Amino acid sequence: MAGTGLTKPFSFIDFYSRRVRRIFPSLIFCLLTFLVLGWFILLPDEYRLFGKHTLGASAYVSNFILWSESGNYFQTASNTKPLLHLWSLGIEEQFYLIWPLVLFIVYKLNFNIFTLALVGAFASFGFELRYVHDNPTAAFYSPFLRFWELMAGSLLAWLKLYKGEMFTGIANRVGPYPSSLLLRSPDKSYSVRLCGNILSVIGLAMILTAVFALDNKDFPGYKALLPVMGAVLMIAAGKDAFLNRCLLSNRVMVWFGLISYPLYIWHWPFLSFAWIVGGEMPQLKVRIGCVVLAVIMSAVTYYFIEPSLRWGRYGGFKATGLLSVMILIGAIGYSIERHNGYTVRINEADQPVLDAISKRLDEDNNRCLSIMPEWNSLSDVENTCLISRAPDEITIALIGDSHSWHLYPGLLSQIGNNEGVAVFPGSCAIPLIGLHSAASPKDVKRFPIRANTEHLLSEGFNYILSHRNVKKVVLSHHPGCSWNNVVDTFHPENHDFDSILHNGFIRTYDSLTKAGKEIYVVLDNPHYAAAWTKCSASVAHRPVSVPDLFTQKNVRICFIKQSDRRDRKMVDNWNKVAHETAAGFKNIHFIDLGQVFCEKGICSMLDEKGNLLYRDAGHLNIRGSIYAAPFVINELRKK
Repeated sequence: MAGTGLTKPFSFIDFYSRRVRRIFPSLIFCLLTFLVLGWFILLPDEYRLFGKHTLGASAYVSNFILWSESGNYFQTASNTKPLLHLWSLGIEEQFYLIWPLVLFIVYKLNFNIFTLALVGAFASFGFELRYVHDNPTAAFYSPFLRFWELMAGSLLAWLKLYKGEMFTGIANRVGPYPSSLLLRSPDKSYSVRLCGNILSVIGLAMILTAVFALDNKDFPGYKALLPVMGAVLMIAAGKDAFLNRCLLSNRVMVWFGLISYPLYIWHWPFLSFAWIVGGEMPQLKVRIGCVVLAVIMSAVTYYFIEPSLRWGRYGGFKATGLLSVMILIGAIGYSIERHNGYTVRINEADQPVLDAISKRLDEDNNRCLSIMPEWNSLSDVENTCLISRAPDEITIALIGDSHSWHLYPGLLSQIGNNEGVAVFPGSCAIPLIGLHSAASPKDVKRFPIRANTEHLLSEGFNYILSHRNVKKVVLSHHPGCSWNNVVDTFHPENHDFDSILHNGFIRTYDSLTKAGKEIYVVLDNPHYAAAWTKCSASVAHRPVSVPDLFTQKNVRICFIKQSDRRDRKMVDNWNKVAHETAAGFKNIHFIDLGQVFCEKGICSMLDEKGNLLYRDAGHLNIRGSIYAAPFVINELRKK
């Protein structure tokens, strides 16, 4: 803004037009390319997520989308998000949207711009230090908590532009001291250059330390000072500093600098697509190939896409056209998400049945929200409440965590005309009255919705107990969620886990029995940990076949010994307490999903035709839910 103001009045329209012409062409080209590739390569769930992230990228709010998913940037699952890296572009554009307006207002009010920027940078950094421990996801993705990094550059630019002589004066006064220490015959005229050399060396050392020595724990926080201040020092050193002149001004480095923005846009989607298809980190030769391909596409973008759109006449018309195309891309992303990744691309015999059930889930969620309107806002997409028919027609109710939700689609396909089913799930929620699981301060900081789960399940139990037509209640839970991580809200002073679990079962059995309910406790399905991603890649029926170079097919990884289950100890303890507390009750039954997915001590993620039954390491997909449903319904209908 200051630079523009030196020659002509500053124009917001011109500023934002130049931003659009600078940023949009590369991103549009990349998004369109991977939307097409995704159509042919990605499975519906993968393409649906890609559509959602495309919508976020088109609006430059990727950081908010990822923040809402409560994801950790450094988690393994993050490798399967091809547009993950655009979180930083979102923050940058949010800064460029807000900061010029703030500067304009401050300028008009005759405040000191530098002082305001300095205070703003310190406030942003201070709040980041506050949140990096309490809410690391917010510390990473929140624009306000990352603005200080961009404001550091703003402050340096202001100083260079308006206080340039100050740098020279400081160098002239300070320079002789290091000169006398480092040089045999110090030359006073060399003082300024020596100071620049020292700054650039320190700056590069800070950046390299950040690259090779820092881990991701408690990042950004204080750790972000290293790369940010390192970059500030190297820029402040000026073009005549030795490292800047000999290293950064090298032709190869300059060329990579020219394509740096397109390379930033292109590099991660190629690597992520390779990870998705292979189900694990790609082979070294594949990773190298992805990087080379990203460099080629970056060069193509820089030499053939950007020039005609970024430069030349009719800048306003070009910016308007680019903005229109980006809005269209956002609409395409929304459509992909809305249509569940366009399952029509998949040639599966049972796909129409799966699509019909998916559509029905939205209808059933709306029916539940008409009774419990706050549910979705207090939960997440994996734990929406669902009611299949009018409230007085519901005969079966599932309650628990997402492991109760994943049984619902299958039951929906099996229930008779005189039956109705409902599900009341909460994230990692234990389906025992008065117990609150996975809601420690650490859990709630990472997953804020878990603060609501005991309230949600109380609402679910109130519904079940108040509706006499609900005859059968299914308690379903992944024991790993509550393992040594549960509070008895009736007796918060009790910290003995088995005692808490025992009291919760007795309390729940008593309440449901007095209400005349038949109780069914689900003994959880097998969990497969990291094996799921490799199994999924080995058996996935993608729209087009993928070369074996990208996939290491190994169907054996889809099977595990029942004794090798990672959650064995937790499951055994849950099953033991559930059985012990059921003694004396004649209305309590057990549904062992191990009988569905395991045979002779071997558990499988596949059906007899080789179709994948899981959507992740522990949750059934719709096909898996349908696969388990006959067994579950048979148990529910036993006299």
